[in-house]
Amino acid sequence: MKKKFLKTVAFLMAAVLVFTLTACGVEKDTGENDVNSLTYWVPMPSDLATRVSSFNEISMYKKREADTGIHINFVHPPNDQAAEQFKLMIASGDLPDIIEYNWSAYTGGLQQAIKDGIVLPLNDYLDYAPNFKAALEKGELAENYRRGSTTDDGYLYGFTTLNIGEYRIFGGPLIRRDWLNKIGMEIPETIDEWTAVLTAFKEKLNVPTPLTGAGAPSHFVGAFGIGSGWYVDNDIIKYGPAQPEFKGYLQTMHDWYEKGLLDRDIATNTTELKDSKILKGQAGALTVGNIGGSIGKYLKQKETEDPSYDIVGAPFPVLEKGTVNRFAIPNALDVNKTRTAVITTACKNPEVAIKWLDYLYSDEGYMLSNFGVEGEDYTLVDGKPVYSDFILHNPEGLSISSAIKLCCRATEPFPGLNQAPEYLEQYYEYPQQTETLKRWVANTAETKKSSLPALSSQGDEADLVASIKADLDTYSEEMLWAFITGKESLDKFDEYIDNINKKFRCKELQAIYQKQYERYLKR
Repeated sequence: MKKKFLKTVAFLMAAVLVFTLTACGVEKDTGENDVNSLTYWVPMPSDLATRVSSFNEISMYKKREADTGIHINFVHPPNDQAAEQFKLMIASGDLPDIIEYNWSAYTGGLQQAIKDGIVLPLNDYLDYAPNFKAALEKGELAENYRRGSTTDDGYLYGFTTLNIGEYRIFGGPLIRRDWLNKIGMEIPETIDEWTAVLTAFKEKLNVPTPLTGAGAPSHFVGAFGIGSGWYVDNDIIKYGPAQPEFKGYLQTMHDWYEKGLLDRDIATNTTELKDSKILKGQAGALTVGNIGGSIGKYLKQKETEDPSYDIVGAPFPVLEKGTVNRFAIPNALDVNKTRTAVITTACKNPEVAIKWLDYLYSDEGYMLSNFGVEGEDYTLVDGKPVYSDFILHNPEGLSISSAIKLCCRATEPFPGLNQAPEYLEQYYEYPQQTETLKRWVANTAETKKSSLPALSSQGDEADLVASIKADLDTYSEEMLWAFITGKESLDKFDEYIDNINKKFRCKELQAIYQKQYERYLKR
């Protein structure tokens, strides 16, 4: 079960004799490093917040405190106020020992946060973090881990979310397979096949809105060989809406819209409206849905009402069979920047805080973070962790996701080793979900190559990016809907491209991103 680099972690831990760790990775320090509590600011999942008041009430953190003697004073901002509370906390200067957050919310990112004296870089403290250090230095993914965890100036900024498995794609196009069976058609793979299926839904099954969604149908852009936004193409940064191929995508979406194949309300649909259309049979496919939050939810709601109801993920579409769509979302990178735990400059015992967090990158920490406490939350069966009945068949009717949250942090990005294969294999209740995951995984390797990593600004780059990006994004979105709905003729596409590059300074922004990306490659 253990990954190659996890074995190197164990070896390195044994070698670092000067730092004797307890069974849970943190020694009970004495002398000037004596500490029995740390403050930790971190948003809590909204569904968990309805059941507990603090992470201290979930199994993994109870176990950590029992083994280390260190109490964590968690501070959890309300989810709908997290961004505001983060800004207020930073502005006040009253900082906790540890902050776990999406640091792209900080102007200039973590590199600037270090320069501003908010975040303590870890470079001089890596001997206190042998597990994290090993992950950055050993194994097939070490280079990507290191680049993704380091600023352009060489600062190791915090404890990052390291994805270890191949499963990186959890959202994509969905389709009613029971309807496909009715009309004698297969799951579509190409744009032409999608056109045929959606037409059949409308004409043979009288479906009012064959393809629905909530927002731009961006998962179909990749079929035309470009990304829906900024992406990497052979180490060149490009903007999808500024590429010539974007016209083919717009033409297809416009044709679907005009023929009534694409939901005419897609630009204004809410998640609730989109779900309602799928559940009530008013739509037969989704531009994008999630394996858990869509497929699982729909099947659970329909299994007693309509046992024949069957919805499954379709491959990311292509123009020609046998080719690969290189673009999928969300995060396909090895380092997920949506959650990073940093040590603040206000921390009086950084060595203790660092060792406490470093445990999450050890073999034992990996198991605790992803599966909870052995014997309580999971047992080993033939060497593999199997969740308890409390999680898989919760007596209170909790979903697997909600039950896992009471035990560990596997369901969302967290500082440590993420995406344990055994977690995902058990997380999904329905075979359609597992089937979809395996189908979408085929895109992971190519999507990683095309995904733009988190970049750092230097000098006046942050201000330039901010001044250009907002207007560019607004114009691009306005024109996307104008072209799709026919408010603007595609005869004006060349004029649109000219405006993007000149009036809205796309090429200037592209040049900035290119410099930042080249610095990233040198990390």
